[in-house]
Order: sequence, then C-alpha cells, then structure tokens
Amino acid sequence: MTTDALRPLDRLAQDWESLRRTPASRDAWSALSRAEPDMAGVGARDLGDLVDTLIGSAPDAWGSARGPDERAQAAALFRAVLRSAHVHPLVSRALVQALTPGIVGVGRRLGWGQGGEWDSPGAFTVDAIATAWEVVEDWSGQDRVYAVLDVLSAVRCRLRRRITRHRALHRTERLASSDEHLSERAAVSGSDVEELARAIERERRHLDENDAMVLYAHRVLGYSISELSAWSGHTRRLLATRRDRAAAALLA
Repeated sequence: MTTDALRPLDRLAQDWESLRRTPASRDAWSALSRAEPDMAGVGARDLGDLVDTLIGSAPDAWGSARGPDERAQAAALFRAVLRSAHVHPLVSRALVQALTPGIVGVGRRLGWGQGGEWDSPGAFTVDAIATAWEVVEDWSGQDRVYAVLDVLSAVRCRLRRRITRHRALHRTERLASSDEHLSERAAVSGSDVEELARAIERERRHLDENDAMVLYAHRVLGYSISELSAWSGHTRRLLATRRDRAAAALLA
C-alpha cells in the first residue's frame, strides 16, 4: 500500500463527511427503509449510520478482520441496499463509500495498477473508485445473492482487463511472456462460467448454502482458495471440501 494510492480514498472520505448527515442523506435513508422494511432493525437515522454499520470498525470490512456472522449480516444488508439503490441518487454514493476497504483489497491484488496505463498508484485508485461507482450504478435494482463479492470481482476484472490491454499494446519480451502465463491460468471460457453460475442459482435450494458460496466464489468469481481462506478465516482444506461437495451435488 502506498501513501499516493490512499490519497484519493482520503479525499473520498472527506467528501462523504460533508454528505453523510445532510437532509438528503436522511431522505435517502427514509426511502430505503420504505423499500426494504427489514432495514428498520438497523437503527440508522441516515446514510452515514448505514455506512458505519456496513463497514464497522474493521480495517478490512469484507475480509477476515470481521467474524463470519458479522460479515454475513453486513453482506446481506449490502445486498438489500443495492437491490433498492434506485430509490435515491445518494444511495449509490453510500455504497461506493462502503466498498472502500474492498477497493483497497483490489488495489493490492492488482499491484496498484503496475504495468497498466496509470502513471501513479493514486491515478489507479481514482479509476478504481470510478469503476466501483459504474458497477454499482449498472447493477442498481438487481438482487444479487453474493452482491459484495460480485461488485468487487467486477471491479477487479474490469481493471485487470485494462492492465492486460495496456500490456498488449506496449509489450516487451518480458511482458509478453508474463501475459502468456496469465492467459494460461485464466483459460476458462465465459460461457462455461455463466452456465455454472446459472446452475448454482437454479439448484440453490438443493445445495448447502456455504458449499454453494465457496463454489460460486472460486469457480465463477475467480477467487483462489487461498484468498477465500484469508477472507473467511476457514482452512483451505475445508473450503476445497465445500467446493468439491457443491460441484458433486450439481452433477448428482
């Protein structure tokens, strides 16, 4: 992590401070509460309280710094907010703010844009924030079972494609070799992934929920078992067992 990479996130946080307690923020929360009655239990007064609930005090709100139950509750709340984000323009802004710990994770995985079109980690972070906003806007109103993972995976994939495209345009012999290696690792067709995602959703009631989540995160979203282990706090052996069990159940 670099100081330059974090400056755009600091500016985003400062901007959020000017918005989180405004009348518009309270109006947006009221509209969300009407659209999603279960949110009444959150005990929020405005979107500022909502984001605080989503992020909590953990430095990695969507990772292993939180317990499994707390992560599951926050993820379910994020899903509901995304589903009804269309009720007020400020809701998307709140979701982007809640995603900032995940954006940091994306930046780390992609080396803060190293080898891409950006001239600094800070410039990459600006585009990462913009990409997160685009995904939230594109998916506003959708009910996605794995909403947080889906959004962060989409952000990572869009930015990684830009890095790969830039390398392809400005490749050297060393970068060409690296790109070939990456291509071999990612040799799964889009149609296969989409079909698997549909199969998991179609058979969800017949699958163990935890098994299905691991299979979806690994095979559809592209997270490694090591990444999922760090995110969940479970051992790689347990996660691999859950993945294989869900895959076997789909084929039964």
